[in-house]
Amino acid sequence: MQIFLFVFMIALALTMWGRARYLKIYGQETEFSLKSRLTGREIAEKIVESRGIPDVKVVPGHGVLEDFYCPEKKQITLSSFHYRGTNFPSLAIAAQQAGKAIQHFEGHRPLSWRTSAIRWTVYLSIPLLLVGLATLVMGMTKTILPLVLLAWSMIAFWNMMTIPTELDAGERAKRELEKLKVFRNLDERVGVERVMGASSTAYLDGMFTVASRAARFVMPWMKKKAEG
Repeated sequence: MQIFLFVFMIALALTMWGRARYLKIYGQETEFSLKSRLTGREIAEKIVESRGIPDVKVVPGHGVLEDFYCPEKKQITLSSFHYRGTNFPSLAIAAQQAGKAIQHFEGHRPLSWRTSAIRWTVYLSIPLLLVGLATLVMGMTKTILPLVLLAWSMIAFWNMMTIPTELDAGERAKRELEKLKVFRNLDERVGVERVMGASSTAYLDGMFTVASRAARFVMPWMKKKAEG
């Protein structure tokens, strides 16, 4: 049991570090925008067009994975905030997903590993958490709980192993941004690229992603109920 807890604590610490790093840099750059006032949708479209990639759609997201490139659909999905946003994080997230479209177009096979890693991390984190809580309630801490901790840890480590693919997508997008000359000064470049680098660890903690998505629906509903 102790070794399972040890592995789990390492994985948890790394995911907390990744999420904190992303949120910190994201927050620092939120108030800044390009002078050109390009939106996330526009920057993604410009990147894929510049690279000569046909049939890639950029659409607003409505599901759990709001900022995501789907190779099967050749579709870049952006949250409504990033889709219409003009600040540095909106442009950075859009450019990052466009970088994955470039990877797909150029036959970069590790993209499929990264895509599956993000999906498994997000969609299995909450079920594993619920199973873990159930085992605690039922007193099955020596049988089922160690397996739950190991499963969550393995998913987290697998996600971390695919981070180089995320960084590679960012580099490909940066090359296209350089060709497009969208940055008018060094501050714009540094701000957008900082968020692009930090976004590589954005999905390490699937529980946070699902919880934040749920909160967007629950909080407005609770507010309306209280006002009514």
